[in-house]
Amino acid sequence: MADRLKLDLEERTLIGKKVNRLRRAGILPATVYGKGVSPLAVQLNARTFADTYRHAGRTGLIDLNIPGKSGISVFIHALQRHPVTRAITHVDFLAVDLRTEVTVDVPVHIVGESALVKHGDALLNQVLTTLEVRALPADIPSFVEVDISGLDSFDKAIHVSDIQLQSKGAIVTPADELVVSLTQTRAEEEEAAAEVTEAEPELVRETREEDEGEND
Repeated sequence: MADRLKLDLEERTLIGKKVNRLRRAGILPATVYGKGVSPLAVQLNARTFADTYRHAGRTGLIDLNIPGKSGISVFIHALQRHPVTRAITHVDFLAVDLRTEVTVDVPVHIVGESALVKHGDALLNQVLTTLEVRALPADIPSFVEVDISGLDSFDKAIHVSDIQLQSKGAIVTPADELVVSLTQTRAEEEEAAAEVTEAEPELVRETREEDEGEND
């Protein structure tokens, strides 16, 4: 197992509107809460957090180092962003018990290539972008791979029941839910409609020829 990510934090004394002073200084306000942890106001370097978030996402386990506090393992639970700049303005860390299973929404990563999509005959329709996975915190995967290379006809699709985790834990999203399917492109639909239209006059001509034969 890869080493877990680590973050150094400090307890925060500024609250409310005063936290804007921290943000202007490149400090990100945050809150830690969850299993065995009373809500705790903390702060950390904004750039350091941004780098950690790129690696951890919402499913990577992070060990927090807070002076005077025993080790706390967390997931990044929620982010607040500036409405215009979209910069992260606050973070909620969710503390977890490493011995107790948790259920987490894990991103779906599409891999492989469908021949129909490659040739422009179909569009990929991804219905689910995350799957609920239950496992011990340290075993939660960063993502779930879904291989679409087997989608070589329009009657094929991938449901939750078709997906196997490459790690410990279990997918708890209902097995019958659709994850990925194919949709005909407009060009393919128009071509099929044109073939039907071209066939109709031939049927009419054949009927007329039979009628003329009977009249003779």
